[in-house]
Amino acid sequence: MDLIIEWRDIYGVTTVVLAAGLLAGGLFGWLAERSDYCARSAYDELFLATSNRANSNFGAIKSASKDRAPFNQLWQVSIAALSAIIAVSLLSQMELISLGGARQHQAPLNLFGLFFGTLVFGVGMGLSRGCVSRLIILSGRGNVRAFITLIFLALFSWSAISGVLAVPRITLASLVQFDYSPMLSNSLVAIWVLFLLAAIVMIARRGGADQPLKRAVMAGLIGLLVPVCFFITAVIGADEFDPVPVEGLRFILPVADSLGYFVYSTALAPKFGLGLVGGTLIGAILSAKLSGRIVIEGFNNAPHPLRYILGAFCMAFGGVIAGGCTVGWLLTGGSVLNGGVLVAFVGFGLGNLSLRLSFISGFLEAGTAASSV
Repeated sequence: MDLIIEWRDIYGVTTVVLAAGLLAGGLFGWLAERSDYCARSAYDELFLATSNRANSNFGAIKSASKDRAPFNQLWQVSIAALSAIIAVSLLSQMELISLGGARQHQAPLNLFGLFFGTLVFGVGMGLSRGCVSRLIILSGRGNVRAFITLIFLALFSWSAISGVLAVPRITLASLVQFDYSPMLSNSLVAIWVLFLLAAIVMIARRGGADQPLKRAVMAGLIGLLVPVCFFITAVIGADEFDPVPVEGLRFILPVADSLGYFVYSTALAPKFGLGLVGGTLIGAILSAKLSGRIVIEGFNNAPHPLRYILGAFCMAFGGVIAGGCTVGWLLTGGSVLNGGVLVAFVGFGLGNLSLRLSFISGFLEAGTAASSV
């Protein structure tokens, strides 16, 4: 710790926190690219498992279990979420990290705003075929669609935070004020933990994921990055004259901050979020390059570009209302034992599921782009 303080005194808190953010983001980008970590796909796996159980008898399910695709993403999201909860709780008890200033740790919270925001975000990640972190990973693989969607998402997020979208965002978020007590929050957290444990047990009984040990290790390491981010911002960034806001692993605000710095770099100091986003992109590029997965993909034979732009808008607008993306709530929000994580999980899922309704899916699949970008 003395060495960190010495570096902070020599190079400045901004530089040290930015460099640490680059390292944390690089690890996340590498791990997420190698493991194909994707919360949206986890929802799809959960939906398919539920629909198959509803439409088949027990014998048919048992006989077809070997032919089903393994629950890779649900397995990883569940393990990463539990890893984050355990690690943050232990480090907090040891007083190695402080969570008092973390946004997800602050209560009370408007549950209606959280549910509405995550519902809209879920629609957006379904339209864009990935949440914010997934778009960064796909951009590192050379997916032009994901990169353009990410740029629009940053623009809309910035607007929803402090631009023309801020007024409707605040209005919608404050329509119904429903705060929750610590007792309700603890109950929701308990249900969330039980769900994670049940998901892991269910997947293990159905044959597990592909390479379950390898995926479990990578998912566990992704979860450990949550307290790492808290340590960087709450401990390393605890400068008396220029304190850094306490942040966990999340991407909505960091993406907006990155765009702001890209546009106004001569007037703004680089923040932790810039390092996190930049490191994630660099880590994904390095991982994809070494594994031979970099392929430049445009809009040729893909859904219409307006679908991705609309998805970027929904994720940005909903994410700012909810105060976080899937990583921000399912990993960071759950790690600080905020009961809103369960509400967020349901909202993300219902938003993503809504695109499967026949009248919506038919409209979305009506046309495709005729040329690549």
